[in-house]
Amino acid sequence: MHKLRFYFIEIILSVVVIAGVMSCSDLSREQRRVRKAAEKCYEYLKNEKYDKFVDEIAYADSMSEDYREQMVDLLRDYAASETQRHGKLSDVKVTGDTIIGNQAHVYLQVVYADSTSEEIGLPMVKVGKKWKMQ
Repeated sequence: MHKLRFYFIEIILSVVVIAGVMSCSDLSREQRRVRKAAEKCYEYLKNEKYDKFVDEIAYADSMSEDYREQMVDLLRDYAASETQRHGKLSDVKVTGDTIIGNQAHVYLQVVYADSTSEEIGLPMVKVGKKWKMQ
């Protein structure tokens, strides 16, 4: 009788753990998606693909061509300035995130060639099924 009760309790605990994991799986998947999107943006910056970085802005489709070119030029100038101060961007890592509905804030640790690092908060918004910079 005691063995039966032990197995019954073990089964109930297993079901509770599995249900808990399954209920968190959507959030976990969404966290991976928003983190990957934010990291991809800074990888574009790291690899000097400024036009691709601008494409990851939520309203990029509605930018005029002149405005878009100005954004690319500003990014190029910003990257040159940071490179002059700290060396090239060498690594980008996600350190955290907050997701509320279709909006998120992703925290990135950006490391430069001189080992200087800074944490950047990147606001993101879900556009359709993709996460974009806000």
